[in-house]
Amino acid sequence: MTLSPARVPATGVRRLTATLYGYSFLDDFVLLYPVYALLFADTGLSLWQISSLFALWSTTGVLLEVPSGAWADAVSRRLLLWLGPLLTAVGFGLWVLLPSYWAFALGFVLWGAGGALGSGALEALLYDELDRLGAADRYARVMGRARAARLVGTMTSAGLAGPVLALGGYPALGAASILACLLTAATASRFPEHRVRPETGGDSWATTLRTGLAEVRGDRSVRGALLLIPAVAAVWGALDEYTPLLVRDIGVAE
Repeated sequence: MTLSPARVPATGVRRLTATLYGYSFLDDFVLLYPVYALLFADTGLSLWQISSLFALWSTTGVLLEVPSGAWADAVSRRLLLWLGPLLTAVGFGLWVLLPSYWAFALGFVLWGAGGALGSGALEALLYDELDRLGAADRYARVMGRARAARLVGTMTSAGLAGPVLALGGYPALGAASILACLLTAATASRFPEHRVRPETGGDSWATTLRTGLAEVRGDRSVRGALLLIPAVAAVWGALDEYTPLLVRDIGVAE
């Protein structure tokens, strides 16, 4: 049976979006998320040490966000989406196998690096593939649904974290979180990628990065956005990290 030209793009869009939604759900379906602050406290870390870990995590993400965007223009975006969850899985393994301040710090660096690798690469890959299929106008709607899938993953992991912690402790949470990362990487390998790189005569990711930084230096509004947006996101995103500690302090069980 021969598919019509309209049928082929429709099938491609469905495959692309199904992969995206599965990837987004699994990427936030990490049972350590709701309780890792408790793991730090139970290991003996002080509040100031825990705060320094959150600061390290935010700093890593901010510093790597721009160069990772340049990498996404120079190498396979699917490769970056596959590699990011694996870095995060290694970090979670360190947390549960060698719980200590320095293991937590290295885990956050790996997690921040993994998140930076995937952020811009995912949006760029999705838009290019939708555009290739003649469905670029669906980008905002598809990304909104992907965000919803992430929220469902977060809510589900929050609901399961308590029972799993009671049954198997932090090792069980770590194993489940590592498995989720591996499944995320496996799902990323199913993303289609048909990008055709232009013939640029030897341009590299470093060239792209230098071009972007030159624009930052030359445009005050771009420079302000580059500094302000990550700062606000880092501070706002860190506030809820203390919620598990606050809830425990008022006497609520895990």
